[in-house]
Amino acid sequence: MITVVVSDDEKLIRAGIKKILTENIQIPLNVIEAKNGAEALELCKTQSPDVLVTDIRMPVMDGVELMKQVSALEEKPGIIVLSGFDDFAYAKAAIQSGALSYILKPVDKKELVAAVTYAIEISRKEEQERNEETLKIIAQEGRIDSESDFDTEAFQNGYYCISVSGHNSLSFLENILKPVKYYILERKKDFSTLVLPKEALFLVTEDMESVPGFIGVSGVEKSLSNLKVARRQAFCAWLENFFDKEKSKKEKVFHYKDSNSDFSKLDLSYEKLVGRLDISEPEEIRKCLDKLFDFAETETDFHNAAEKLNYLYLKITSDLFTRYSSFSEKDLYLNMKSIMIENIWSLKTFDEWLVFVRDYCIYLSALLSRGVVEHPFIEEALEYVARNFTKNINMAIVANQVSVNYTWFSEKFKEHTGVNFNEYLKNMRIEEAKRLLEKDCYKVYEVAERSGFGDVKYFMKTFREATGKTPTEWKKSLV
Repeated sequence: MITVVVSDDEKLIRAGIKKILTENIQIPLNVIEAKNGAEALELCKTQSPDVLVTDIRMPVMDGVELMKQVSALEEKPGIIVLSGFDDFAYAKAAIQSGALSYILKPVDKKELVAAVTYAIEISRKEEQERNEETLKIIAQEGRIDSESDFDTEAFQNGYYCISVSGHNSLSFLENILKPVKYYILERKKDFSTLVLPKEALFLVTEDMESVPGFIGVSGVEKSLSNLKVARRQAFCAWLENFFDKEKSKKEKVFHYKDSNSDFSKLDLSYEKLVGRLDISEPEEIRKCLDKLFDFAETETDFHNAAEKLNYLYLKITSDLFTRYSSFSEKDLYLNMKSIMIENIWSLKTFDEWLVFVRDYCIYLSALLSRGVVEHPFIEEALEYVARNFTKNINMAIVANQVSVNYTWFSEKFKEHTGVNFNEYLKNMRIEEAKRLLEKDCYKVYEVAERSGFGDVKYFMKTFREATGKTPTEWKKSLV
């Protein structure tokens, strides 16, 4: 319920405001009256209202002092100021205290309702953001902090975690879930994870034709301490679409079911793969990967197959990536492959994903077995490029930086990275340009400067050659 404090020294005005709000705002309101600023301040401290509607001229404590004191509170309401005096000094004081609206008396009903409705929307948005941050911490740590003040009323009958893929999937969900209280646990491009009340699931699943992608649904949970488990279950259920192709053609929702997957053999195969990365030839790496993922071909229980894929996905994106994080940070190719592996939801089939895993492992194996060990200056050069690629650098500058002959450096750089220095530098700048364009807050010439290209015409030509689109076209394709 939304709490509104109305502060005015005239009883009839307080009653009139209360009547306007309760009759014209179609959500439950708890309107509390205060006859002066001191009473209103105490209510703001004890009741934590969402909105404060206050007059300026009041006894004991006036509206200006009240706003000043309220603005210093940790939990402060949205402030709407009423005044019978068209005085700039009062308006200035209201603005300095963060007031959302300044309304002159006699109060216009529509203006008051609009101002309070806006304040309620802001309050709800701020509460939503606070609660989502709390839920993210709970999901990461797998426990509820004893000091957590998360309101579990919406989940009193239980809750589901759902993972949803597809272009504009989040916008789709936000539209159909407007009538209920839900929270976004994870938001990435074309993939989202949400927490919603048990009784709201039908809103997501009833109109399957409108769903832009696949949906994974966790088991129903009662306690938020199980949120980490529910999140894993939702993602695991989503992964089932890679295996149950017949169901994928007819349905888009996959519900989590308990399985009896045994991960001991997977662990042995995984450790064998990792242990041989620095000494094996590409063909042997492929064989290790085939053995590791053979369940994808032999497993007849799709739930078990999804469980095993989820287990290995976490192994690779957490353990393997962490072990060799320094390589991904310095090597653009390896970094790009790791991003595609992590963004498994952007792919249509398991086989597509496995190709990226193979490429990553074989390339990493090559780095481990020869490149950096044999030529330490390459590692130093890659670090220098990673720090300075947006500046005006070239191969001569980098070769001089690591104190190596220009020709020798060029030969070994290409041998190590698979591309010549200029191509490597260009690719890094293209990726940075994409990142800046995705932020949607820079003009094209600014992106050209910030990504290291400098000249905007050269940037546009190079970007189109690399992506097949102009920077503007590429940015529009993200929407």
